[in-house]
Amino acid sequence: MRIEDVLMAIRQHVPGCAEVHAETGEGLVYSPGAYVLVIEPAEPVTFARKGIAATPLSGWLVYAGSARGGGGIGARLRRHFRKDKKVHWHVDELTNAAACMAALAIPGGSECEIVDRLLASGLFETALAGFGSSDCRHCEAHLLRLVA
Repeated sequence: MRIEDVLMAIRQHVPGCAEVHAETGEGLVYSPGAYVLVIEPAEPVTFARKGIAATPLSGWLVYAGSARGGGGIGARLRRHFRKDKKVHWHVDELTNAAACMAALAIPGGSECEIVDRLLASGLFETALAGFGSSDCRHCEAHLLRLVA
């Protein structure tokens, strides 16, 4: 499957998405809201943290995040698109290892609503329980994978 197909599947289930181009910055929105990162690691990334079992992550991964602070979605996505950044969030390990990556911005959106909609579509499943959702009481994870 191509990244364009994954993005199309997400847009069908999450209203208000605007594509953001990593290379040009076209489509960046600097308002608060949520975003979706579509990531394909160059090779499996083994993710291990206290409370999360060591798990290899590969294939098309979808991360739902929020950006409510200064600079909004645009600032957060610009950081995610930088190569070899210092690992601050769980998702940084995946974005640093990405062979291919794209993003969708949802001004005013909610990362939990994105996860709910994508899981309800039947096209996605939880990739790793606890990933990106340590401060969320609603979602099992904010990292999903495309169901094969």
